[in-house]
Amino acid sequence: MFRMPQKLLIFILSILCLSIHLGWASSLKLTVSISKGPEGKNLYQPLGMFFDPYNQRFYVADTGNNRLLSFSLNGTPLKSFDAGGQLKGPYSLVRDSKGKIWVVERPFNSLTEIDLKAHRFERHQLSCAGHPVLVDRIAFWQDYLLVLDRASGMVLLYDKDLSCVKSLRPDIEDFKGFFDFKVKNDRLWGLENITGRILALDLKSGKILDIVRPKFLVSLPVSFELDEKGNFYLLDRYQKVVFVFDKSGTLKHRLFKRGYLPGELNYPWQLLLLSGKLLVLDEGNGRIDIWGH
Repeated sequence: MFRMPQKLLIFILSILCLSIHLGWASSLKLTVSISKGPEGKNLYQPLGMFFDPYNQRFYVADTGNNRLLSFSLNGTPLKSFDAGGQLKGPYSLVRDSKGKIWVVERPFNSLTEIDLKAHRFERHQLSCAGHPVLVDRIAFWQDYLLVLDRASGMVLLYDKDLSCVKSLRPDIEDFKGFFDFKVKNDRLWGLENITGRILALDLKSGKILDIVRPKFLVSLPVSFELDEKGNFYLLDRYQKVVFVFDKSGTLKHRLFKRGYLPGELNYPWQLLLLSGKLLVLDEGNGRIDIWGH
């Protein structure tokens, strides 16, 4: 009886697995590529993206044009807002349950509160434990505003009066600081920019629940997402690709390629996964690509 050599068997199996992976990746289709706002003006250095479940639309901070844009889930441009020319260098943004928009203005290191109904535009300077905060990415959890402090790499919790309640930092000696974070089911998932590790913390206790370590080389991971199957999507700004890996850190897929055409990446900055769609915010190409199956 013929017995296949073990090395040959392993090689064939690896090829089959790669074919399966490539088949999955090729099933992602570019549904729309957004490069303009509702008035037809091109996006310029967009750096923030947020999905609002209340009105089923997503918002983009078009940083270079000092404006906020809203789009429907199918990519239709809806509205453009610049606060009468007051808005400067918007970066990260969220919308709360009362309809107010909170946006980070980089030139002022400001968390800016925008109440469209009350026609109020107010800048806030944040601090925590007596130290100024370098305001970066933001999100909401229950009634708390979560702010990533770029200086310390910690996520800070603020109450409705913008008083710092506590800071969240993994209790490990080699913590390098978070670069991006997501809130999922009372868990804070944070990405370390240097190592590519993704850590899960309990938002109530602050305890570490999980640490996921990619088993492959990353260069400059800047954003991530996770799906319902436990897969992680890691955006590498330098390599200009999206890596998909499981909880063991094993690489499953490598998505997209560098370039300038719709669907290609040139200094991408943020990922957003919603309703079975993957949104890629690409600063270098000045657009948002929406992928689906």
